[in-house]
Amino acid sequence: MDTTILIKTKKELKVQAQDLARELGFSLTDIINASLRQFIVNQGIVISKMPTEELSLYVNKKDIISSYKDSLKEFQR
Repeated sequence: MDTTILIKTKKELKVQAQDLARELGFSLTDIINASLRQFIVNQGIVISKMPTEELSLYVNKKDIISSYKDSLKEFQR
């Protein structure tokens, strides 16, 4: 059974996140669910001043999308 989570965030943050999710072929719901699964698996979150990965490691958007979809598959098992 699905449930609803109501959160408050800045409108611009939501719009930017939705746009990026859409560009990558996902919904914002997909992104939030993946983040929640990662939180559970890792038993916490990583907060860092520096990004853990640089986008320059990827050749193009297709590589980014492919890598992200692969990581989502791990959480859907």
